[in-house]
Amino acid sequence: MTLVLDGRETTEKVMEEVAAEVEALKAGGVTPGLALVLTGGDKNSARYVKLKKRRAEKVGIYAEFHHLEQTTDEELVALIQRLNEDPKIHGIMVQLPLAEGLGELKAVDAIAPEKDVDGLSPNTLGKILMGEETYPPAGVEAIMELFRRYGLSPENKHWVVVGSSNFLSKPLAAYLMNMKVRVTRAGERCPHVPELLKTADVVSTEIQRKHFVTADMVKPGVIVIDNGNTYEGKKVYGDVSPEALEKASAYTPVPGGTGPMLIALLLKATVKAASN
Repeated sequence: MTLVLDGRETTEKVMEEVAAEVEALKAGGVTPGLALVLTGGDKNSARYVKLKKRRAEKVGIYAEFHHLEQTTDEELVALIQRLNEDPKIHGIMVQLPLAEGLGELKAVDAIAPEKDVDGLSPNTLGKILMGEETYPPAGVEAIMELFRRYGLSPENKHWVVVGSSNFLSKPLAAYLMNMKVRVTRAGERCPHVPELLKTADVVSTEIQRKHFVTADMVKPGVIVIDNGNTYEGKKVYGDVSPEALEKASAYTPVPGGTGPMLIALLLKATVKAASN
């Protein structure tokens, strides 16, 4: 029987645990604090960041929302540096992509490593590559959390990671390099992707092409982590076709897989930063 790795159900469990940890920290005189930084005027991004703030407050985390509709690199970096020095802030999240004209690297590089709970700074990515303790991006942590919750071992397997983002596929490949696995990473436009997928025990896709992965590209028993999101009207589709999923031993659904877990794991990292 195929195992469905339910991100919604797992999110509820994580949020309950985070709320309990916050309560324990508050009893000891520490209130976890999270700063959320948004640039530009995109309404969807604003709604998403406000949702993060509401969920943080729901579990008892102190949350600040800084919305810079018009700003410069210098002003954004100055804000981040102020938050680095603020003792009531334990985690800083800068919503990406930034507003047009702003330098992403300048912004994420300004976040203090001990407050980079979203796992985006070059310092954090370097630590992931070197196998040191840090806060991985929420997408990476979501995959590992699902493996833990459902009793799956990520080790002694061949992982094929398809994607090129700095917030998921690249750090996931770096994370896996420090485990007992064989890992192959390919860009989503790599012509060898179909052949590489056939060799995988675990597939992680970030292709953003509806049902690109067909049944003939995967072997029986594969574990599928589908991070794709292709919208057609109000419906969203993953990278992996239903026929391919029928061959899997376990898979994340789209929607309802890793996506719902991202906010919960950001909050979990914030609580960890506060406890440290």
